[in-house]
Amino acid sequence: MNGIQHLSAFLLAALLVIVVPGPATLYVLGQARAAAPRAMLAVAGLVVGDLLLITAAGLGLGTLLRQWPAALLALRIVGAAYVAWLGLAMLRSAPTGEAAAPISGATFRPALLLTLLNPKPILFFGAFFPLFLTADGGDWLAGFLRLGLLFELINVGWFALLITAAVRLRAHAPAGPWLNRLGGVGLLGCAALVLFG
Repeated sequence: MNGIQHLSAFLLAALLVIVVPGPATLYVLGQARAAAPRAMLAVAGLVVGDLLLITAAGLGLGTLLRQWPAALLALRIVGAAYVAWLGLAMLRSAPTGEAAAPISGATFRPALLLTLLNPKPILFFGAFFPLFLTADGGDWLAGFLRLGLLFELINVGWFALLITAAVRLRAHAPAGPWLNRLGGVGLLGCAALVLFG
């Protein structure tokens, strides 16, 4: 692929990064517990957020954030607070309340914000993708974006597997309040990692 080197290593590394559970995984699983279409909208929000951050990282925003520690800290605090807010919302929600909620932008927007308010993805994309770009690859941004699209294809595939598994599990074992509590506690733990990690 023009401008890209070690593609198989990139694909393997991207897969390993994607399958490690984090706030996005917990949020999608929480939505899948309610309904598959809600989870798909959540994935759409995450992917749009990732693509925006990949583009921003390709344009150098990750480097700027590293040079402005105060801006990075502010983004980290806001991101951690948002993830904690999502966790608390899961802890407070009734096990059947989410399933009755309408499928709308109320699922897409939180997922989009979950990605955009977390400083770690933009720093990750800015540090990880250049490892697989050649110095003489011509249009560097185009290569960066191609890697971003490959990353997101793997991401969507992984989330499709998770949603399918969650829907099948829900059909055989109805979720009780423990699942919301587990997801909420997990998101609170992720908020702490965003803030202090």
